[in-house]
Amino acid sequence: MNYIIYIPTGLNSPMLEILLSEAQKLINMKKKVEIVLLNHDDIFACSKNIFSQKNISQASSEKIKLGLKTLKGNFKVDYIRIKDQYEKIINKTSFNSSEKFKNFKFENVDFGNAVFSSYVGLSRDTNFDGYLKTYSCKNLLISFLNIYFYFKKKIFNNKCKIILYNGRHNEARPIVRLCQNKKTLLNVLEFSGDGEKNIGVRRFINHLPTDLKDMEKIIKDFWKYSASKNNKCEYYFKYKKAGRIINDKASYILNQEKKLLPNGWDKTKKNIVYFTSSQDEYSCLGGIYDHTIYKNQHESIIKIVNSFKKLNDKSYNLFIRCHPYLEKVFWKYNQDIINIHDPKNKIFVVKPSSPVSSYEMLLQSDKVITYNSQTGIEAVYWEKPSIILGRRIYENLNCVYQPKNHNDTMNLIFRKNLKAKEKLGALKFASYWVEGGYTYNDFTGSMKLGYKFKKKNFSWSFATTLLS
Repeated sequence: MNYIIYIPTGLNSPMLEILLSEAQKLINMKKKVEIVLLNHDDIFACSKNIFSQKNISQASSEKIKLGLKTLKGNFKVDYIRIKDQYEKIINKTSFNSSEKFKNFKFENVDFGNAVFSSYVGLSRDTNFDGYLKTYSCKNLLISFLNIYFYFKKKIFNNKCKIILYNGRHNEARPIVRLCQNKKTLLNVLEFSGDGEKNIGVRRFINHLPTDLKDMEKIIKDFWKYSASKNNKCEYYFKYKKAGRIINDKASYILNQEKKLLPNGWDKTKKNIVYFTSSQDEYSCLGGIYDHTIYKNQHESIIKIVNSFKKLNDKSYNLFIRCHPYLEKVFWKYNQDIINIHDPKNKIFVVKPSSPVSSYEMLLQSDKVITYNSQTGIEAVYWEKPSIILGRRIYENLNCVYQPKNHNDTMNLIFRKNLKAKEKLGALKFASYWVEGGYTYNDFTGSMKLGYKFKKKNFSWSFATTLLS
């Protein structure tokens, strides 16, 4: 069997270091290893290069070259080329509406959602308001199609196992769907550190790390068969509260003032907090993620605010804590939420850049609302009633409230003495993300200091790249 390791960009870390470590492990085992790359001269549009810039493509290629030189042993390298513009397929696609575009499928593959994921991940333009959206998405789709047909031929001609990273964006999702449709063995690697041990590599067989049913089963099985059940995983939540770097490359609360609550906070009233999240990741997964009672997070906030005003219960305050990651998002949809601020009606918006402490708001709140933020499961651990309006993999761990419609949402918000659910579900969730991973001998480093393959950082001179 051939092992095909797909590295579409060198600019994602620890993706590059993890895939190289996987390749070295297989080479050491005397397996037939082929590494598939994007030919940088063709300038593929991908999640790290949504506007098809030559310099970004070259920088990616230089990092991959440094990585391949570090590999020891026998392996092959093959390149995907842009061989066709696929105009007939492109012309069937609508770029006028984000919803129409997201729904575009070809050969039962969710091309629209995957391209949208890449575009929005960098542009943050969830409403398709950008002037370059059509240019960008067309190029992303062309790249997607060339990758798709390359691997379609590859799978047809070879008995192989394909190994890639994450799988959500346009440069990788076509392969995930092909393998699922063709019953080809697929390993999707992902990394999620816990702030304590560097064992955060995960391996998902034939599905994405965001697939709800698969992930729910993995978490429950891990708790049942592997977890220590002695609650050592509780530091996961305590570290996040303290601002330790967990899951992400940065802590979003380090610039916040501990214990600081927003203006309008009144301990004599019921303080309800809606913690928003960045919508780009979950707005483009499609399928079960679209089965929600609201069209999206934005709509849920607008409807809740309007109902809150109508009910006019002076014993309640509604706070909307905008995610700090949205600080540099200047699109209209973000400003619309900030403009909701209406203290006279007991509606308070905390801006992304505010030094107000998100965790102090969580700890002092009476109830927490999220759409698909991880704060929803953190609230469970801190024994707060947690209401989730979107979809997350913890939704069926019997720890959050899931309203069936908007009226149900408002009833939960105003229900007196709504109790927090048992936090066992939060411990199950944390247990998998703390103890459910592994690492490689050749993979070292940290989120804070950077990751390494064979103790090497792959850096390059950007000035040299610009002049080349």
